[in-house]
Amino acid sequence: MEMNAKKLIERSRNIRDNLKINCDFDFNRIYVNLDIIKPFIGNGNNKLIILGQDPTIKNEKSRKNVEYTLNLDKKNSLKTYIERICIGLGITIENVYATNLFKYFYTIPPAQTMDVLYAHLQPNLELLKEEIFEFKNIPIITLGEPVLQLLTDPKAKVREYWDYNPNTGASNGNFSYSIASENKLSRDFYPFPHQPSIRKKFYNDTFDKYLKIIKV
Repeated sequence: MEMNAKKLIERSRNIRDNLKINCDFDFNRIYVNLDIIKPFIGNGNNKLIILGQDPTIKNEKSRKNVEYTLNLDKKNSLKTYIERICIGLGITIENVYATNLFKYFYTIPPAQTMDVLYAHLQPNLELLKEEIFEFKNIPIITLGEPVLQLLTDPKAKVREYWDYNPNTGASNGNFSYSIASENKLSRDFYPFPHQPSIRKKFYNDTFDKYLKIIKV
């Protein structure tokens, strides 16, 4: 069932408001001073889904500048990173559909309080599954370890899928991805590190090689 952006925002707003009333936490409250963040939908010719965790940034004053997921409507280091992924796949950022698992803000970046995210996961996950249902044959990339852990196992590491060898500090090249039957999204997806981590030698050296297992 196709879901338009207006319906998606309305559903997400209802989830946020219900959680705020029934399941908020003093140590990291849901932040309701700003509205739901919209998905980034390129030109509509979707060939890749990028899945982030949530839009919360530490600088509260900067949050009002975020309108679309991952701020992909603006030139910044994260957009440059996504463009690097796209180039490696032979597509452009106009072919990207980007959305977050949690589409609203928290008081502080919630990766610091994972218990909150686990407590709020189920309704947001169900909405996400409906949101991407129509994109059945499009590969999905997740950004960052917290969203990977929320969808798989609390101890999951991106580097494990990139076949990190602790003895050499490099990859053995036996790459893998999260298969639908083993994750909560019920879709295959490819875990990627957050943009700052791509500066690490292992991820930077392995980046192009890992991209080759993704078919668009």
